[in-house]
Amino acid sequence: MISGDGQIALLTRVLDVATLRHRVIAENVANVNTPGYQRQAVAFSDAFARALSEGKWDAALQAPARVVAGAGDPRADGNNVDMDVEMGELQQNSMLFQVYAQILALRIAQMRSAISGH
Repeated sequence: MISGDGQIALLTRVLDVATLRHRVIAENVANVNTPGYQRQAVAFSDAFARALSEGKWDAALQAPARVVAGAGDPRADGNNVDMDVEMGELQQNSMLFQVYAQILALRIAQMRSAISGH
């Protein structure tokens, strides 16, 4: 089981990753008409889940990797950004950020309550 501090560290890392993912999606959208632009993504979820399932908490806190995503067929100009995919990713990322932020806020509220004796 992860200690209270470990839970906060993990939630903070997940929020950091969601923030980075939001920036990457925004860059993809901004470059939708840039010839030759290759869609970017954040590689984190699979390694994070694997580290947690193996009980390797330190590995779960490792920094995410920004990678070129090979998804989507490139258009004639070499750009492979699909606005529908980006909007779906943005919506999913926004919902996950909200959920993780609420969980973190609850965890901090529990700690405050315990400290104040309520």
